[in-house]
Amino acid sequence: MVKQFGAVIAGFMLVACVTSSQSSSANALPTLAHAGRDVLTATEIVASRVSDAYQAVSQLRPEFLRRRAAIPNLPTIATSTSITVFLDGLPYGSIESLRSIPLDRVRLIRYIPPYEADLKWGGTHPTGAILVTTLP
Repeated sequence: MVKQFGAVIAGFMLVACVTSSQSSSANALPTLAHAGRDVLTATEIVASRVSDAYQAVSQLRPEFLRRRAAIPNLPTIATSTSITVFLDGLPYGSIESLRSIPLDRVRLIRYIPPYEADLKWGGTHPTGAILVTTLP
């Protein structure tokens, strides 16, 4: 019993450490030219010479717009209007709202998977969300 309890505690500590390092790295400004498949950095956006955030996403990470529903009972391919855009952590609008975000202020654009979006903002986000983080 004591060994099982110790193993459970160790597991929770490991998860907490991993979660802590992921959240601190997600808040840091990526300096790499390509930070990963779920992150679009300002460096990549500037290099692409696009005119708005929607064009940046559609050209550099089109999979953000075509994520599949995580829940089996929902349609398998999401429509572009089902993904919610968050600007600096606050609800901003649909995918089309990306067109109104000035690129000179964009620090990064990140795809948030459905389970993480549900935990972060509540409600249901069966196809995930897009988080745009701007410079202060």
